[in-house]
Amino acid sequence: MNETMITQQVNQFKSDILMQTRQSTLLNYTGTPIIDEERLFFTLLPLLNGEDWDKSERISVIAISLIFSALAAHDLVKEQNATSREQQLQVLAGDYYSGKYYQLLAKDKKIDLIQQLSECVASITEHKTRFYDQQNYTFEQLVGSIQLIESKPIEQFMEYYSFHDYVFFMKEALLLASLKKEIAAYERMEATFYIDKSTVLKTNVNLLQTEIKKIENSLIQDVRSSELLKEHVKHAIVERVTKCSLETQLREG
Repeated sequence: MNETMITQQVNQFKSDILMQTRQSTLLNYTGTPIIDEERLFFTLLPLLNGEDWDKSERISVIAISLIFSALAAHDLVKEQNATSREQQLQVLAGDYYSGKYYQLLAKDKKIDLIQQLSECVASITEHKTRFYDQQNYTFEQLVGSIQLIESKPIEQFMEYYSFHDYVFFMKEALLLASLKKEIAAYERMEATFYIDKSTVLKTNVNLLQTEIKKIENSLIQDVRSSELLKEHVKHAIVERVTKCSLETQLREG
């Protein structure tokens, strides 16, 4: 499997996810759901690496992507200076995506997974509050919260289907991607999801940049030395992990 085939797999899943929402009249007002292609790629790591994959795994991946779409829709209500009507529509969109994920898994008789993912969503909500309240959380605690927010449902999916060995790569890569997006937006003086809300992160941007370099270097080393990952997957991961760094160098050069 080469990069073109990997991209085709990711795009096919993205299309399948969008198909689940195509009949919603909400799309006329809120647009298509937010689907992070990098997150989708790392959700699909087991499939891309040749693991056995059937209809249930496929349905579960679509459901998990809808969970993140629901969370993103609700976050837009908080982040944007929207009118009351727009806020209500975004909330309805988020609720619609949540209902679709539940419907998909219930039809596939994955009631236990529904319960586990519901607990994941509750945990994500709890950790997001760390960036709104005034309690003193450490830098390490906040970075840990970011990682959980960005990856917890995918971790649960991988554990549920016994893809345990992929969890580390997925979590580290999604944490790295999120931190890079934060720093890039911060340097462009644009709104950020985490830094703007946290005095600890805002006053430790240099430490955050150091953390990014440390995670990236360690992850690349672990990927390249992995006996689990096939060469085409290693290449695809490293390419995605280093992409943002190369773009930054070109911008600064």
